[in-house]
Amino acid sequence: MSRPATRRPTPGAVAAGDIQTAEAGAVALRAGGNAVDAAVAAAMAAFVCEVALCAPLGGAVMTLRRADGALHAVDAFARTPGLDAPPEGDLDFCTEVIDFGVTRQTFHIGKGAAAMGLALEGLIEAHARHGALPLSALVEPAVAFGRRGYVVGAQQAGILELVSGIACHTPASAALVQIDGRKPRAGERLANPDLADVLHALGRDPRGTLREIYAGLAADFGPAHGGLITRTDVKTAAVKHLTPTRVKHRGWSVATMPSPSTGGALIALGLRLLKGVRDLDPLGPGHALALVAVQDRLLTVRDPDFDAAVRDPKVVERLLSAENIDRLRHLDGRAHPWPDHPLGSTTHISAVDGHGGIAAITLTNGEGCGHVLPGTGIAVNNLLGEVDINPRGFHVDPPGRPMVTMMAPTIAERSDGAPMALGSGGSNRLRNAIMAVLSHVIEHGMTPAEAVAAPRLHLDNGPDGRALALERPDWSGAVEPALRAAWPGPTIFPDRSMYFGGVHLVHALDGAPAGVGDDRRGGAVAVVG
Repeated sequence: MSRPATRRPTPGAVAAGDIQTAEAGAVALRAGGNAVDAAVAAAMAAFVCEVALCAPLGGAVMTLRRADGALHAVDAFARTPGLDAPPEGDLDFCTEVIDFGVTRQTFHIGKGAAAMGLALEGLIEAHARHGALPLSALVEPAVAFGRRGYVVGAQQAGILELVSGIACHTPASAALVQIDGRKPRAGERLANPDLADVLHALGRDPRGTLREIYAGLAADFGPAHGGLITRTDVKTAAVKHLTPTRVKHRGWSVATMPSPSTGGALIALGLRLLKGVRDLDPLGPGHALALVAVQDRLLTVRDPDFDAAVRDPKVVERLLSAENIDRLRHLDGRAHPWPDHPLGSTTHISAVDGHGGIAAITLTNGEGCGHVLPGTGIAVNNLLGEVDINPRGFHVDPPGRPMVTMMAPTIAERSDGAPMALGSGGSNRLRNAIMAVLSHVIEHGMTPAEAVAAPRLHLDNGPDGRALALERPDWSGAVEPALRAAWPGPTIFPDRSMYFGGVHLVHALDGAPAGVGDDRRGGAVAVVG
């Protein structure tokens, strides 16, 4: 993105999963930064304020449009560790069961669950290539939150309650999320002075600080201590700068995350399959059945070989071809077992500036592995222990391989160039949430706020075949009977639920930058006029 000649405030908007995260991005805009600056500043703050969902050594993927119109994608997700590892010793890899009320799920934690996460390095590189402000200015809000304390939001308090067994696995990790030995309540304050010190140093010397973090990671999470991360891993793992996957739809151009995101290809395919739903009432039974039918086709496409296949751009090209679209429209669904994560430990940030720049970044730390990198305040990820991104089993992929993710930050441009950026947390549900919001805006002409608020449904694989879940509010009265007839025994959520993701969206469709935060996942917006 072009660097402004002055440091006058930049009009813009930031949407995120916590008001403190969004406000940190707004600080960058007020200082004259661009959309990437705002997204990076917000992400740094999220590492502190959204500790249950993301961390510097977790994964991140980013899609952005510079002010000159150029589109870029950044893969800073995770790599499988273990390069040049000595003979395997005892692996620190254990289980923790989380009770979600309607279901229970087993998670895998310990140092042996930690992948080589590149989120922090990805933010540094995105800023170096596309930012306008000094990195030292972008980390200031996060540093202040870490030192003085941040307010625990209702969503964070609820998630920390759910994952307390993991978050408190060790005394060091418990110290990050407890007040006087108990779980925090919404509205109380937590601090992370160690992480504040790390981020302060990062702003002054990003590469040197990152080297120190990585050296500590290899030393403390390596084979000698029950982990898999080696010195070779930290030396060779690299952020990738990619070309987004693009699809045209009703005069719009949609750019989404390529591999290692599987969600991007599925969203692009889903939009192609949804073409024509504009003739249906968006809250009526015909539209609901059409959405479920497309989700059914996407489940059929995402067979056990899909994640590996979409690493090849030619496969994605064939997937989105007119011939394949026609084939899928007439295909009967087939059930494939595929895990789903009821929580979906991800968070999303979208930022837009008044100069034509826009950025979307999705972050995750899994649930954390229950261990903290000593002296840093950084909770380390458990991405090797996440069943939904390791469906073929744990520790089976070769070292150094990019791990796949459903996360799919997306940018859509209207025919006049007006942009919209969006993304979502929510594990496998996020692809359907993003796809539905895009379809509502593009096909039905809904405002972004209407599209985010619209009721959602999600079809996935259950133990006995396809299983449907839907939110009850706002559908027409004929929708639920129609869905029950086609998909017996659906799970009905009486209210909007975080289960269906949280689409945080910014746009400049009406000229001025604006945003929508999804209240399903603590959504908040900060606008700079």
